[in-house]
Amino acid sequence: MTINFTANLIRQTNIPKLNEEGKYRPAKVSVVELDKNDNNDINALYKTYTDWKWQGAKYSKEIYEEAVKGYEYDQVLKEHYFAVTEQNNNFEKLDSSKILGLMMYSETFEDADEIDWLQVRPNTNSIDSWNREYKKVGKTLIDTIKNSIKDRTVHVTSARNAIGFYKKQGFANRKEDKVAVSLYLEV
Repeated sequence: MTINFTANLIRQTNIPKLNEEGKYRPAKVSVVELDKNDNNDINALYKTYTDWKWQGAKYSKEIYEEAVKGYEYDQVLKEHYFAVTEQNNNFEKLDSSKILGLMMYSETFEDADEIDWLQVRPNTNSIDSWNREYKKVGKTLIDTIKNSIKDRTVHVTSARNAIGFYKKQGFANRKEDKVAVSLYLEV
């Protein structure tokens, strides 16, 4: 059976969601791959970026701009744009208000593929981590890579405040400077 829609469903999974009683319960989410050549997907990226930018989500802008710029990098074989969404069907019209996290991932001709950008919805990625709406959105995006890319090294240049997150996902330091840290993961 073939299902055709714009955003390609990669998998469905459960992540913790805060309920009315203040407890986390499993909630069904979808991981989809967006098509940068499809206007509906680009509009969802744009709307997500404009909704999140007022909350300090600067990487959503980078993901959107990379998707629309229209030129390719010599070392990049293929770019992937992933989203975790509360939406579980009708992906031909991705609802940006249901997007919980975005990631741009590049397959390269080099020794390592690259997580270019990863952004979780700001009210989900709260500093107040014991009271945030969803947990494990970023982990779900990283797990998508771990489950689909085999026998490759994955590189990410991390802001210092995200180093702990990437290390929990299995990344190890390779290079540090005052602003960022290069981390690698063997999958």
